[in-house]
Amino acid sequence: MTLSNKKANCGDQIDRISDFPSNVIDGILEHLNIRDRARTSILSKKWRYIWTSFPRLEFDKEFFDLYDGDSDQEDFVDHKPNISRFITEVLLLHNGPIYKFTLFMHRHFNIKIEFLVKWILFLSRKGVKHIQLVNNTYHSYRMPSHLFSCQELTHVRIRHFNMSVPPNFRGFKSLLHLHLEQIKFELGALESLISGCPLLEELCILNCSGYECVDLSASPTLKVFHIEYNHAIKSICLEKANSLIDLTLIVYRDGVSGLNNILPKVQRLTMGLDSKMLYADVIHPTPLICLKYLKLSTVNLEQREELLHIVSVLKSASNLVELVMETCCDKDYKTEVPDHAEELDCSSCCLNQLLTVNIKVKTNFKHVMSLIRFILANSSSLKTLTLDIDLGYKKSDVPILFGISRDLLWMERASQRAHVEVLHQRIDYDFKDYRYY
Repeated sequence: MTLSNKKANCGDQIDRISDFPSNVIDGILEHLNIRDRARTSILSKKWRYIWTSFPRLEFDKEFFDLYDGDSDQEDFVDHKPNISRFITEVLLLHNGPIYKFTLFMHRHFNIKIEFLVKWILFLSRKGVKHIQLVNNTYHSYRMPSHLFSCQELTHVRIRHFNMSVPPNFRGFKSLLHLHLEQIKFELGALESLISGCPLLEELCILNCSGYECVDLSASPTLKVFHIEYNHAIKSICLEKANSLIDLTLIVYRDGVSGLNNILPKVQRLTMGLDSKMLYADVIHPTPLICLKYLKLSTVNLEQREELLHIVSVLKSASNLVELVMETCCDKDYKTEVPDHAEELDCSSCCLNQLLTVNIKVKTNFKHVMSLIRFILANSSSLKTLTLDIDLGYKKSDVPILFGISRDLLWMERASQRAHVEVLHQRIDYDFKDYRYY
């Protein structure tokens, strides 16, 4: 055997994968699902237990889909105990801290509450920082109290649980992000939870119930606040939320205090009102100098006063970059369609930073067209304005659409590059499909 052949044979026996740097190994494991991570134990002796110390465990939708794909519909239910057993074994075998834990509970896989309690108890002893518990089953679980013992949490996302806060709760002193969706709170639970998070920066409350008010007085560091609440909510207090820069409010009654005090610092604002409410009663005249993104839903432009108020809001937002608006019509509000468009100031060029506009409209085109004329004439940097029209399916819509297109074509534009696009959604009930023109 030649010397070169001996060197080649020696090279073939080098265990290259065992000598990977730790950052390379972490990068490999990060791109594998939990089952494939466990399978890396057969690669070599060194790799046998590496996966058990990986600090992130994700039993997500992909994990449950793997069991879904491995089974026929008849024996689908047989995988429920296997999944609970697998998750339990993974946790018991884990060596070291667990910084991130994700559990996506598939709608067909009801996990027994005793397993969930054991898992949360185990995580509370592992220094978990980021936890996601997403319940997509038809059963609403009670949140295990051990969650409130996880003192190192920084990110929490919980969906579809019943929640009460234990009396010995000491707060989440490090929590930065809290996302709550479809949570049924016991009385006082939400208030106790928020007040126990002094460093909170992002709070989302979506379609939750069991609470009457939200007070952000104890959250001076809050930067992002999104809330969609039901008719039972009485009040939202924003008086001391002076750090807010991203605000979403979907409200059905008047009860928001402190809104106009914090608006001058807000950069992104999304609002939706009950169709019987007016923005003129909610947003008072104030300079919106930091606002870059504005989305207003259920805008009642059938009322002239509301149109003029929306224009005043836009004039106060000189740095606005993107505008999204959806109009509505109040069936209880009787008004005559004006026979001429409202004359608005089209010479101020007050929207020099505005680039994108999307408007969806169903009725009263006179006021909408006045608003569009105002935007086109005062937006020197505008790139795209999209008008999405929903008129139904009558053939009589054709002359209306033709008239709108003609008027848009002749409107004065401050931006030479402004592109105006008209979309018409037509619903054909004979074929029950959607057609876009």
